[in-house]
Amino acid sequence: MKKTATILIYVFGLVFIGATILNAGLISKGRAALSKGVLGDRSSVPSARYHLIAILPETEDSFCQGLVEGIRAEAPAIDAAVQLFRYSGASTAEVERYFDIALRSRVDGLIMYAPRDGTISAYAEKATKSGVAFIPVGTDAPAGRLPLFIGSGSILMGIEGGKIICSKLGSSARIGIILPTGMGSDPRDEPLYRGLLTGLQSYSGARIVAVVRSKTGALSGEESASNLLRANRSVNALFCSSSLDTTGAAQVVVDMNLVGKVLIVGADENSEILRYIEKRVIFASIVRDSRRIGADAVRAFSRIKAGQTVPATIEAGFTLRTTAGNKE
Repeated sequence: MKKTATILIYVFGLVFIGATILNAGLISKGRAALSKGVLGDRSSVPSARYHLIAILPETEDSFCQGLVEGIRAEAPAIDAAVQLFRYSGASTAEVERYFDIALRSRVDGLIMYAPRDGTISAYAEKATKSGVAFIPVGTDAPAGRLPLFIGSGSILMGIEGGKIICSKLGSSARIGIILPTGMGSDPRDEPLYRGLLTGLQSYSGARIVAVVRSKTGALSGEESASNLLRANRSVNALFCSSSLDTTGAAQVVVDMNLVGKVLIVGADENSEILRYIEKRVIFASIVRDSRRIGADAVRAFSRIKAGQTVPATIEAGFTLRTTAGNKE
């Protein structure tokens, strides 16, 4: 009886050791595949030291495109491979699926877009408990407890927008503002709106007369601007919160023959915005440095892995694009 028990112990021990070795091999292969699959050349790219997953919205907006560019540009500097997951609109199901993939893949770090009205703190807590460095990025920090946040500061963008508009229109400014896509929160709570109000304080007659929220989709800017201008004939300035809204507003102003009558201050830049600025359809665009945000996210991850202190908030600046060129 004792002999049989001893044999069974040896057998089960060998099975356990074999399963452990197999599991370790699968994890190693998975991480190597993650590294190679991200960088494109599956035959020649060596395994990276770190593996990052970035979960970002699927959109043509230049802000998100800048995030991707910054992340990818900085990753090689810390010997990291990046796997990018894009989700459509506000699809929480896709976000949760990609988040679960990240944790199950045992990646070293997770860079995740954090909408201002979203509830991302639960993701942060779960990632931290799983030993994954969690780096949220976006425009403005959402509510809830986060380990850190890297963004652009919409309130400063709003202040700058107000100053630009009033430098041209003074106290006669009647502004329509296209706010970011949201979940129905009060526009007066938006940092961009509050910043714009602050920027108007030196001009007693200037005021915001119309507010709309952008919708999802490539043509959302055109729809938002068209509805706003048709419903509010007194508007002589449009302030936009994204590159898509800016190009849409410019197209509507052209179509409605309002060039020179409605001043546009936009956000960020792409080839269309630059063309509209050259043609003086758009007066100016406030370009947030989202590429730097993406790069800072990778650098923050590196500091976390090295056991260094990372600031609770990292804020990227912006430049002003006008017909006169770039201005700080």
